[in-house]
Amino acid sequence: MVEAHKSVLLKEAIEWLNVKPNGLYVDGTLGLGGHAEAIAQRLGEHGRLLGLDVDSKNLAKAERLLQPFGKLIRTKQINFRELNKALVQEGWDGVDGLLFDLGVASPQLESAERGFSFQSEGPLDMRLDPSHGKSAYEFLSTIKEEKLVSLLKEFGEERNAHRLARSILFEVSQGRLNTTRELATLCSRYCTRGGKSHPATRVFLALRSMVNDELGALEDLLSQSPDALKIGGRLVIISFHSLEDRKVKEKFRVLSREPSLNGNRFVVLTKKPVVPSFEEQRENPRARSAKLRVLERVA
Repeated sequence: MVEAHKSVLLKEAIEWLNVKPNGLYVDGTLGLGGHAEAIAQRLGEHGRLLGLDVDSKNLAKAERLLQPFGKLIRTKQINFRELNKALVQEGWDGVDGLLFDLGVASPQLESAERGFSFQSEGPLDMRLDPSHGKSAYEFLSTIKEEKLVSLLKEFGEERNAHRLARSILFEVSQGRLNTTRELATLCSRYCTRGGKSHPATRVFLALRSMVNDELGALEDLLSQSPDALKIGGRLVIISFHSLEDRKVKEKFRVLSREPSLNGNRFVVLTKKPVVPSFEEQRENPRARSAKLRVLERVA
């Protein structure tokens, strides 16, 4: 049984995607399949949807949810930064819509062994694909102090980054920082507090981004996805962090002013980002920071 999970900005994302019954679409962050299901419900006999995700467990759960749609949907375990590769493998030379939700699915956060959350005891892992790459603990065992300070300042927005970084690396060197709870306790001691969030929230977000190279993957995505659109095709991106949103906003702004390297032209459809309604934020607190932006390729 698939765990309960609420897809963020579901109604808004599908409306902005403007699904055509016989169109070709990519959900580049399939997750548990909530957005994909809504897209598939609008496809006709000749429409197709390709779902991408790096997490094999997510894929298996999404595939069970999407099974009733049969041949309308195909899935691949691949990072969205390899979008062009996935399209070539499908034999698609252009799509009518691309959707990317840069958040993490609730079951990933709630699974203690994945190490994403400080609310339960688990290893410092944080890999979206546990079968590849270094864990958060392995990164912290080798990272230089100045690089960790930069990460905590830039992505974690932590004003006390120097003291926190020094303390983290010292505890790791002494073998006393192996679990999510131990890191959260350290953050409670050294992090500056902001609003209602736990002081460890942004530190965990920053480490997860580092472990999975999330900003690098987003840059790769933004360099490929616009030119993958057919004329009239739309690119919809939902971000959850100010740095991610800034990158999306800036790339869209540049593309709206001048053609891409392939000579394609684009228009930004969302002058301001679309944000969750008060009702959605109340029902799903994880949606509070979400921002949705839309780019369309024009003739």
